Amino acid sequence: MSICRTTIVELNSEEDTDALIADYNVNFDAMFPECERSINSRVGPTTIVSNSVYADQEAIEKTGSGARQTFMDKHKDRMKNVTTYVGEVTLSK
Repeated sequence: MSICRTTIVELNSEEDTDALIADYNVNFDAMFPECERSINSRVGPTTIVSNSVYADQEAIEKTGSGARQTFMDKHKDRMKNVTTYVGEVTLSK
């Protein structure tokens, strides 16, 4: 059963948003090799929605305290608010 982690990030400024997106795009493959699919949207000047799909709960947990936490810590001063949801994928096309 595939698992999706959806993260909504509100940043302090457009510049902070640009910097986070640039870093994420350049380093994504190295940080999250277990990720099967990722779709990220800039839904406002300072808001990003990230959806990442993993094969199972074990695969998603590998990133939680490792690469993901390192990335979040690196950008914590840019972030105003972070909300994360994890759940079973019910449709994937």
